[in-house]
Amino acid sequence: MKLEHRIEALLLAADEPLGVDRLRGLLGEVGAADIHTAIAELDAHYAERGIRLTQAAGGWQLRTAPECRDQVHLLWQTRPPKLSRSMLETLSIIAYRQPATRAEIEDLRGVSLSSSILAGLQERGWIKVLGRKEVPGRPHLYGTGKAFLVDFGLNSLSDLPEMSQLMDEEEPFIADEQTNTQQQEAEKAPEQALEQTDEAQQARQEG
Repeated sequence: MKLEHRIEALLLAADEPLGVDRLRGLLGEVGAADIHTAIAELDAHYAERGIRLTQAAGGWQLRTAPECRDQVHLLWQTRPPKLSRSMLETLSIIAYRQPATRAEIEDLRGVSLSSSILAGLQERGWIKVLGRKEVPGRPHLYGTGKAFLVDFGLNSLSDLPEMSQLMDEEEPFIADEQTNTQQQEAEKAPEQALEQTDEAQQARQEG
């Protein structure tokens, strides 16, 4: 059987994106260059079909085409629950400011952070504890997990929109965040970025 067909079967059966190292472990004596060639052939094959080969979290995954979203919605007749504003704000700050402590998140949001929000994000695998900050009390440092990249269709954190690109042209992003107004702008930008990917993430979960 051709290499691209074996890779296709693995991607179809996998419940997470598969990278080159994982594929090599599953396929045996196959070189990375051969895998990339086979992936390129699969990508071309699915380019105009209802299933697309997409990159996420450093690997590849087969997903329904965005153009088929309406039909997929009809199939399932349900929508995943939308994120609460508090959860979205918290996830946005962590995604753009990681590693971040709870106190730093609260400082940017201007309100206390509920433990249930952090727990909910951790249960989804969207955030994780990266370590502890070397300050009095040694608070946890939070960052995004692999599931964040997978569920939001990002190959890496560099795929997140630049915060400055999310601001109005008449209101350029100001790096200095010492005033409350600047803090609000800094918080608003990453929130807008994840709002843009939230609907796409819901469609992927349904597909």
